[in-house]
Amino acid sequence: GYYVPTDALLYDIGAVSGQIDLLTPGSAVMIDLKSIYGNFFYSTKINGASVASSINTKMVDNIVKKLTDGDYYAIARIPALRDYNYGLNNVPCGLFLPSGIGLWMDDTGCYWLNPTSDGTLNYLIQIVNELKALGFDEVVFTDFCFPDTEKILFDGNRTAAINEAAESLAIICSSGSFCVSFVSNDPQFQLPDRRCRLYRTDVAAADVRYAAESS
Repeated sequence: GYYVPTDALLYDIGAVSGQIDLLTPGSAVMIDLKSIYGNFFYSTKINGASVASSINTKMVDNIVKKLTDGDYYAIARIPALRDYNYGLNNVPCGLFLPSGIGLWMDDTGCYWLNPTSDGTLNYLIQIVNELKALGFDEVVFTDFCFPDTEKILFDGNRTAAINEAAESLAIICSSGSFCVSFVSNDPQFQLPDRRCRLYRTDVAAADVRYAAESS
């Protein structure tokens, strides 16, 4: 497979299309399509969404078309609950400071979204539906967790909230021909019993088989 990270879209986008052409038919290609700040890298039509000014979105659109029209397994990689723009413009959907006044911001300058908020889930569903309509085979959500801090106002069970949000997204968005996946290293994360996949970043390549059999 082939992964197209944000840096490649920023600094070497001209080479990406050529690299994809060299892949064998049926190869999986994962591409970053949104930043943690909420800027989309393609020409999104989601109401109120911002498009990145630092990336040539027309060229990204062409790459997306190449992937979805060609013989590839196309995966869109999307930051889920860390999103500055959506938090800024939809404050009730964000995670508040313990005082309840203002949203908590992490050290990258990003707001985080509350997974129990209907607004948050509806936003993620809109993203999935748009990417599905573009022809993607899978969406993988990164940052699908609570931030690692106690400086937020949330009285519920964080693990249960994340698992319930994942289940809701899988029920609504996954199908026999479309996969909804999540990045998580949390041993308490429960992968929904749907067409879903779990991506882990804490497993070395040599240990993949053992990790899969043990999960």
